[in-house]
Amino acid sequence: MFAGAGLTRLVKVIKALIPLFALLFTFNSTMYAAKIGNSGMFDNTLDNALPQTAVANMVNAHFSQPLPPGKTVKKCVIFGWDGARCDSLLTLKDEPLSAIREVSDAGALFAAYAGGESKIIDTQSTSTAPGWASILTGKWAKDTGVYNNGDLLKSSCRTVLTSLVESGQASSAVFLCSWGGHITASDATYRAEAAYTAQQGLDVRWETYSGDDAVQGALAQEVSSPGAADLIFLIYERPDSAGHDGGFGNGNPAYADAVRACDRDSLAVIRLIQARDTFDSEDWLFIIASDHGGQGTGHGAQTVECRTTFIATNKIRQAGG
Repeated sequence: MFAGAGLTRLVKVIKALIPLFALLFTFNSTMYAAKIGNSGMFDNTLDNALPQTAVANMVNAHFSQPLPPGKTVKKCVIFGWDGARCDSLLTLKDEPLSAIREVSDAGALFAAYAGGESKIIDTQSTSTAPGWASILTGKWAKDTGVYNNGDLLKSSCRTVLTSLVESGQASSAVFLCSWGGHITASDATYRAEAAYTAQQGLDVRWETYSGDDAVQGALAQEVSSPGAADLIFLIYERPDSAGHDGGFGNGNPAYADAVRACDRDSLAVIRLIQARDTFDSEDWLFIIASDHGGQGTGHGAQTVECRTTFIATNKIRQAGG
């Protein structure tokens, strides 16, 4: 009897707390949205944030559109900043030289979201594998099969790297990363797709390096080569690592520094591309995006801090995906 009465009281307490939790969640989301809206950096608000799937649509649109006058080939590089929250970009607002600012000044900077179309139905973890899979395919987990880290990308849902090379719209593509969960691990997301491109003789390279510095070195060599891949995708891990170590958010100096380092490395690569002998005849699409945010020292939840990401592009006409 006592146990039954105690359980009844517990249920009543929980029911009473639900509205409070909902109120706190709404207040937190409102404050976060105000911070983004008041920054003056973004071309939209959280109310009309783009789905991270828009990146694949932008890339497909770029390669399918006619070449502008004087251009002979389409090129694209997607800079992936793993774990960089949308509000982390506020630390770059006053930087005199910034990849985010240079790219978005030519096109647009958008608040975006990870975790699925809804926070309740057909969700996916706001984590690395689901985020990048949605960015590279233009699909959510119900189509990609990637709900969390360790899930294999469905063979029916190819990345833009493979689909554009297979269709002939791009001659070659390369995926540069350091985390084994993408390509090399037994449960790597793209392990099967990498095997498929090799079997089909498609010029799609899947390369894993020891860390961000090694990725940057390979990337610099790639874009400096006359035969650079038409479509280049890379991931910097610094923000995610710093977030797990000391907290996601600008209140963690190491996290803010990690985001700035990604920005500096991205700008250095853009400068190398602009220095190419063939740059004037190439039509380059630059995209900078994040797979997920974070809260505390983790991510995966459907909170505004974990869901809200960003997309920067130098091609405003394609910004809607």
